[in-house]
Amino acid sequence: MAESKAIAQQVGARIRQLRTERGMSLEKLALECGMNPAFLGHVERGLRCPTVYTLARVCGGLGVSLAELFLAGPDQETDCAAAIQHVTDRMRQLSPRQAQAVARLVDDALELLDP
Repeated sequence: MAESKAIAQQVGARIRQLRTERGMSLEKLALECGMNPAFLGHVERGLRCPTVYTLARVCGGLGVSLAELFLAGPDQETDCAAAIQHVTDRMRQLSPRQAQAVARLVDDALELLDP
């Protein structure tokens, strides 16, 4: 039981982190997700253990994937993995032509960074 509470607190803290990084109030996120703000506050504080469906709705409101929600950590390797996942998720939403244009932009930017 203590382990599930710890997990709920970690997930809630990550949701709060993502929400505040996006400058969203709890009420705005709740509105985006179609949830009660009080319930979402309980999730953020780790008082409620949300279902996967609820997490998917929260992720939709935050504009992140479920993978991004769980790719949190203090080290840069985890941050890098989250950034890669974010780019991958965004690229999948593009048409083939748009994806090729973005890939060329990335290549050009990387050339500028290479000394």
